[in-house]
Amino acid sequence: MNMQALADWPLAERSRLGGILTDIDDTFTTHGKLTVAALDAVSRVRAAGLKVIAVTGRPTYWTLPLLRLCSFDAVIAENGASAFWLDSSGRQQSLFYADAQTRQQHRQRLQAFALTMQQHFPDIHIAEDAPQRVGDLAFDIGENIAPIPLPRLQAVAALIQAEGLYATTSSIHAHASVMPFSKQSMSHRVLQQVFGVDDETARRQYVFIGDSANDASMFGHYPLTVGVANVRRFLDRFDAHPAYVTQREYGAGFVELADAILDARQVVQIKNKQ
Repeated sequence: MNMQALADWPLAERSRLGGILTDIDDTFTTHGKLTVAALDAVSRVRAAGLKVIAVTGRPTYWTLPLLRLCSFDAVIAENGASAFWLDSSGRQQSLFYADAQTRQQHRQRLQAFALTMQQHFPDIHIAEDAPQRVGDLAFDIGENIAPIPLPRLQAVAALIQAEGLYATTSSIHAHASVMPFSKQSMSHRVLQQVFGVDDETARRQYVFIGDSANDASMFGHYPLTVGVANVRRFLDRFDAHPAYVTQREYGAGFVELADAILDARQVVQIKNKQ
């Protein structure tokens, strides 16, 4: 699939957006850090009346502080295992892929699988954030180690699937889960159940921005999708590619998207006044 430059995205489409769905690692953050420019972009977008929803593979209890610290309208964690938002009174609300008892049973099965992974791939270790997870188990494939080659990553994913589990990969983690869930499925639930946005409207009025294989469900479902420039490094790992790509990488790419949206709204407003 040929990705177009972000500048080629029609002004009319950009100007009528209702919100942004954004990945976190290597999309909103830059080398693991939140930048002032990215946080300011969220503030500017929300001030213009758009919603900003984070959709990440990061663990539930790692993600929760971002809801308030980054002023997101909602945060979806663990590739769709959980979601959090603040209601009209400022109280935190949540959605999970399954009830607490079922999640505990799944955790036990995943812990048993960790031994199998260690036997087959002694150099692939459980991610440091594993204790903060409620729905999946993540293995480090590029966060604290050099990124593993694609054939080895495919072998890791194949082992997860051979054990009857579901596999998802990102630029830094390989995820195993007992039940299938995705960024897209939880985004659908949150948009519809929390914000009253049906899927047809979301596909017209929400843009997703991401950078890696665990974003494929979003790239495949939403027509309006953007990859930050570093997405080019991982295009061989998934088939559903973004429609547009930014010039800049990481958080600077997110800022580039925010500016493109806000600039388009300003141009259209000026034209409507003439």
